[in-house]
Amino acid sequence: MLPQREALKVIRKYIPIYDGDNEEKLKVRILEEIKKFLVKTEDGTFTLKAEDENEKMHSSMGSLKEAIYKFVKPTELEYKKKPFILDLCSGLTYNAVSALHFNKDAKIHMVEICEEVLFLSLFLEIPFKEHEIVKDKIREYFLNKLGYSYKSKYKNIILDVADARKINLYNYDIIFHDAFSPKRDPTLYTYNFLKKLYSHLNKEGVLVSYSSSIPFRRALVESNYIIVERKSPERKRGITLAYKEKSTEERINEVDERLIALSINSIPYIDKNLSWSREKIKEYREKIKREIKNELIKKNIYIPTKKIRAGKVSEKILKIQKERGNSTEIIKRMSEVIGWDSILRKYLN
Repeated sequence: MLPQREALKVIRKYIPIYDGDNEEKLKVRILEEIKKFLVKTEDGTFTLKAEDENEKMHSSMGSLKEAIYKFVKPTELEYKKKPFILDLCSGLTYNAVSALHFNKDAKIHMVEICEEVLFLSLFLEIPFKEHEIVKDKIREYFLNKLGYSYKSKYKNIILDVADARKINLYNYDIIFHDAFSPKRDPTLYTYNFLKKLYSHLNKEGVLVSYSSSIPFRRALVESNYIIVERKSPERKRGITLAYKEKSTEERINEVDERLIALSINSIPYIDKNLSWSREKIKEYREKIKREIKNELIKKNIYIPTKKIRAGKVSEKILKIQKERGNSTEIIKRMSEVIGWDSILRKYLN
């Protein structure tokens, strides 16, 4: 899912006339022309309406506040020494700016597929001085693309304007996974992409996402991340933290553990070649769900999701949930009890 198409159309027409010296002039014109697509959030910062008029790129709590409390604070970024961050779906750049504000020694790999949104960031006011660092890298991208010679003086930002599935990755301490919800666009929530990210996460690294989606969390478990949950401002559901290695018995809630381990609704999105459209990814998952459900019924090990949610499962499974361990370990043990983890892996591998 992208920002409102009409807004992108307006922004797009200004890119070819940008020369670096006309930022102030363009700012007045662009902001006036797209004001009906901009939404002022509670902390005074702006976000864009999405394709669906009822959706926004950020929550009403505030674009900057969301970046701080859903990404920066949960990862303890401010206490890390020279962290290298992968900022997926950099968008209007609130996450990158906040990261630099709380840790001036951070290095950030920004990735965004929609260049119009990045261009708009040049003209928005973000009340952290670190916005200038990020803007300078964006200037470099657009000016060089337009044939000007410009080199940013800041060395701690890498910018890729591309499909995140196709870029060269480095090894990171923190991954900000800020894609739209998997229900809307599962492209960056597939088992295959998350497994790829796992291989580029340092030993003590962490991936953070506002999503608590069951298929997303199952994909993380299948990729061997250790998953935990933290409270999220303005949402009943918590955010997801997924560690490469962590000695912890911190858990997600028990209902979600059972759903991830036992429900066909936990079947991950799959994109084996990291090239499918969001529609194909969704269609393939529905096909797999039907096939696995039929196989589970034949083996007499299918449990309806309502029963799983209510805890109407075998005592052996309930006993596992009382054992010590992290959620990833508990989920894998429960899946193994009824044997449908091996059925799923035929599709994953």
